[in-house]
Amino acid sequence: MKRDYYEVLGLGKEATLDEIKKAYRKLAMQFHPDQNPGNKEAEEKFKEAAEAYSILSDPEKRQRFDQYGFKGNQGSGGAGFQFDPNQFAGFEDLLGSFFGGGGGIFSDLFGGGGGRRRSAGGGERGSDLQFNLRISFQDSLLGVEKKEIEIPRQDACTDCRGSGCASGTSPQVCPNCRGNGQVAVRQGFLQMAVTCPRCEGRGSIILSPCGSCRGAGRISRRTKVNFKIPAGVDRGQRLRLQGEGEAGINGGGPGDLFIMFEVEADPVFERDNTDLHRKLEVPWPLLVLGGDFPVETPYGKESIRLSKGTPADKIVKIPNAGVPRLRASGRGDLYLHLRVAVPLKLSSREEALVRQLLHPEAAGGEDAPEEGFLAKVFGSDKGKRKKKR
Repeated sequence: MKRDYYEVLGLGKEATLDEIKKAYRKLAMQFHPDQNPGNKEAEEKFKEAAEAYSILSDPEKRQRFDQYGFKGNQGSGGAGFQFDPNQFAGFEDLLGSFFGGGGGIFSDLFGGGGGRRRSAGGGERGSDLQFNLRISFQDSLLGVEKKEIEIPRQDACTDCRGSGCASGTSPQVCPNCRGNGQVAVRQGFLQMAVTCPRCEGRGSIILSPCGSCRGAGRISRRTKVNFKIPAGVDRGQRLRLQGEGEAGINGGGPGDLFIMFEVEADPVFERDNTDLHRKLEVPWPLLVLGGDFPVETPYGKESIRLSKGTPADKIVKIPNAGVPRLRASGRGDLYLHLRVAVPLKLSSREEALVRQLLHPEAAGGEDAPEEGFLAKVFGSDKGKRKKKR
């Protein structure tokens, strides 16, 4: 007697689609023919779980089953569920990773791709590569017009031009699969197509292999690659160089090369997206009196103008002196965080002048006018003392 679909998956009628998928995945892994070769009972349980999933994962079929039971999904001829592999075209998303993604019974049965990537001509596309490149902070801002690196990779054999065949020969049609790349295999109640073991799915074999690459069509070598580093690139960003990965197999196209950038820290500038920040020490007389002060930016010298009485913690912005925008024109801004520059050593004359500024009355007595510099800037307390007397 056929069991209720919810009972098969061990779920209640309120189960969500995600719960149905998880329950089916667990049963499919447990009773999959690859995991239980020759086990008829496991095959039946696998088929039962697949049937339950096909109904409960389809909103319309699930609604009819909830209302009418097994009769709800019978066709006009009275036939119930038919095990049709074509309706499980998306199952590789559920189980492909558990059974190798390609080449296994499950992926062959349900049309799973995965694993190797085939080009239009039937060849296998070359692998993508990644190269971690460390660059200076200045190069990340200004870019580099021509950068050269050397990478190890599989390149197409120059003697056979990637065919794998000796000179004057060519690949022959595989007699085992007759060029299809797959052969039919029957396991229990299932008949499926699997990758041809002789040609490994290529559909052809090499009778006279190339002496340089031994029929592989590729050889290992260190290859120089040139490219341009765009201005404004940041750490963690990748640059894709199309066709600079490993060579393909059996006429397949090459993979891509990805450059992963690592940027060295700078002792002066700190990056925040497209803006730059730096601490700038300014002599305190300039903050008091105001004036122009030269500043070194990543693009050369500029001058900022400070007004009289500028606070010591003021932030000054220099527009368009930051990081170039990768996908837009212009640059970010440079923010200067002002700090008071205090000298560590003074000559005896300089120290005397500073003391005079700090205590102007000591230099000229109580009757001296407000001749001190600090007295002019911050006011004198001479009048206050007279009032107290």
